[in-house]
Amino acid sequence: MLPDKVKVLNIPLFPYLQPGQKKVGPARRLRPIDSLNLKKIVRELDKNTIITLDINGKPWSVVSVYSSYSPDVHIMLFEKSTNRFLPGPEKVPAPEGRLLMSVWAAILEFIADRNINSSIHSGYNWSPRSWGIEEEKTGFASLPTKWHPHIWGWPSLESRKTSKQNFLKFLPAQSLPQAEQRILGNNDYAEPIGLLIIDKIRQNFRRKSLLFNLFPYKNWQVDGRGIYAVSDLLLPDILRHEKFFPNILKPAAALLDNIFGDLTEKLTDMNCREIDRILLETQKGFPKSWKKLRKRPCMKSPENILRQFKQSGYPDSLLNVIFDAVRNRCNEQGNPQNWWRKGFGYALVFSSRIEDKNTELRIMPGVYVGPGGVVEALGVILRRPEDKWLSDTQVKEKSHILWNLAEYLKQLGFREYNKPAN
Repeated sequence: MLPDKVKVLNIPLFPYLQPGQKKVGPARRLRPIDSLNLKKIVRELDKNTIITLDINGKPWSVVSVYSSYSPDVHIMLFEKSTNRFLPGPEKVPAPEGRLLMSVWAAILEFIADRNINSSIHSGYNWSPRSWGIEEEKTGFASLPTKWHPHIWGWPSLESRKTSKQNFLKFLPAQSLPQAEQRILGNNDYAEPIGLLIIDKIRQNFRRKSLLFNLFPYKNWQVDGRGIYAVSDLLLPDILRHEKFFPNILKPAAALLDNIFGDLTEKLTDMNCREIDRILLETQKGFPKSWKKLRKRPCMKSPENILRQFKQSGYPDSLLNVIFDAVRNRCNEQGNPQNWWRKGFGYALVFSSRIEDKNTELRIMPGVYVGPGGVVEALGVILRRPEDKWLSDTQVKEKSHILWNLAEYLKQLGFREYNKPAN
């Protein structure tokens, strides 16, 4: 069920100004195809890098986001090794992930301390196997070869003061394109996929596990945007728990990877391991066989699919809501907005309202090509401007805030990364 009015964000582009720089250099939005050249994306992101930290010997950069989610601070964390394929937290070693979470928490507290913000958010988009002309246009992970969690704050999106600013509008839900209405909840797939994920989570995490201690077992629910659960702790406190990354985030990401990989292979002839192998070639350079990533999949016969679904205990309701989308994609028929997103995708996001002192976890499945990500998981539509920038004065002011963030992290004892000598 959609609300009568939907929040729509349209934030001007923000070309970050490096300290001592008087004029920003040219910048552009990176696309999935760019992520197959790790050296290229690292060079491009150097322009917007605020500081690079040593996280268990690896270079993790705090990067200013060119196409921002927020009028205030929005950064992403990006691991800058040019020889490391890193599609999600499932591939990050536990010691590295634990230290990264402390950086994540510190940045969130910096954002929360800015009076402009009433809520803080962090999360990521995942869709490393979604390759094709339609898949690569928009939605979910823009750089599928490198996990890049986003961290941002929002002023109140309910107040009149905020709504008077140009970046936020309230539009009638029925005026939105079908793809946007669908991602916000006007769909038939979120509930059966959400219930499948909850069932798998409850099978793989013990009732007394840390996950259900922080997000109580009974709090897990499903709506038109997927799964959500609530904790009575603020997000930085959750992230700083020593076992949060190894016992919650990493295994949950691995579980979601397995679920969507399994569904993909039960429906089509796609070989997820083969796709992962091609993507792994990015560690040595641009993959020679990259065009195979965009290969049109073939759908298995309905009898074969039904048999495999029954063997796995998947409900018929799940097959009913994704079958046509997969068939449309495999046959490349009909309106592309009704095509399946190859390999699926998901957005996982944590949100804390600072006054309420609690945290909501959301996991939104990505089934169709088109828009979708951590912002839409929160019930907000994000429109991406291509020709609207912040003013020079706003660029300087916002860049100065990010310079302060870099100093703040150094004061907390986080070490800058020094590239090893050859």
